[in-house]
Amino acid sequence: MTKVEEAHSEQVNAYFQNDTDYWQNVYVARDARAEMIRDRHEAVLRWIDQLDLAPGSQVLEVGCGAGFMALALAERGFNVRAIDSVEGMIEVARRNAAGREFAGQLSLEVGDVYSLKFDDASFDLVLAVGVISWLEHVEAAIREMTRVLKPGGYLLLTSGNWAGLANQFDPVISPLLTPLKIGLKKALVRAGLRKPTPAMRFPRSRSIDRILARLQLVKIKGETRGFGFSFFRRAIPDPLGTAIHHRFQTLADRGVPVFRATGRTYHVLARKEDYAASSQESR
Repeated sequence: MTKVEEAHSEQVNAYFQNDTDYWQNVYVARDARAEMIRDRHEAVLRWIDQLDLAPGSQVLEVGCGAGFMALALAERGFNVRAIDSVEGMIEVARRNAAGREFAGQLSLEVGDVYSLKFDDASFDLVLAVGVISWLEHVEAAIREMTRVLKPGGYLLLTSGNWAGLANQFDPVISPLLTPLKIGLKKALVRAGLRKPTPAMRFPRSRSIDRILARLQLVKIKGETRGFGFSFFRRAIPDPLGTAIHHRFQTLADRGVPVFRATGRTYHVLARKEDYAASSQESR
């Protein structure tokens, strides 16, 4: 890892280390951003439920945060290994898991998505929710997640969406202005006028799909979600902000053009080819 890459990882870890309280409380907060995060959580669980994985299936969650997804998966009877690069997040997740009757099916530990400490072909499902947008090298991370996935197993990812409709109206987060913002931020850091902070990436959904294809993962389905609007990071106040999100998300779920591809996050489910099974079927 280069010094620039190390610095980026350290900035991301520091950002989330200082924000653990938010991720602990977001599932009970009442605003549009929290509502979008809860919606993302529920949408991911719906997809997983539709996979009809057997009880005892091996699941890895990368970037588990406060542990709510990992807990929901353990409650469903899966054996869950959950990792996060931030020690503070793992501590919060362990507190949330303490005393749960299914906690024995859940392991929580600090880990690095670029160097997973698991054997090849260990998991039936690997998921990374809200992780891709914070990574310096997306393809390297997805390759490592694919390595630990069993043939026939599933990979589920969510990422910030470059084409997100809400992003285009806020100059602070608009992907169209990313080159300008990066240059300005570097200049301010060099001048000592601000501290270095990590920036979210908003990859195009097509670029993620191409990575999956290069890694010989078969895309099963994809969708976009989330329509929380802001201006200079000041969200539209509730209840209007949440009402807009729900209305636009309903249109996206119905497949209405424009809306179906312009949610704030891109969700994609893919399957690792089982070449042994495929060769037997072709005989």
